[in-house]
Amino acid sequence: MSTDDEDDDLDTPLEPLDPEAPGLDEDTRRRRRALLKMQQASVEEIFQAAVRAGIYTEDGKLTPPYCGDEPSAHRPTD
Repeated sequence: MSTDDEDDDLDTPLEPLDPEAPGLDEDTRRRRRALLKMQQASVEEIFQAAVRAGIYTEDGKLTPPYCGDEPSAHRPTD
């Protein structure tokens, strides 16, 4: 069961993770840079990335691998 404090935490934006923090390996630095770039991207930039990844079509529809009728543990069945 969540408390009001926990709910407030969900509404608070996260502090960016510093990709140049000491003690990080290069893979972690690379992931943090990519995350920072995504956090700074506009909605349109994120959408265009999803189009390039093959998730959405240019007209905003899900591509076949993402809109199939197959059952999913993450999608309600009713």
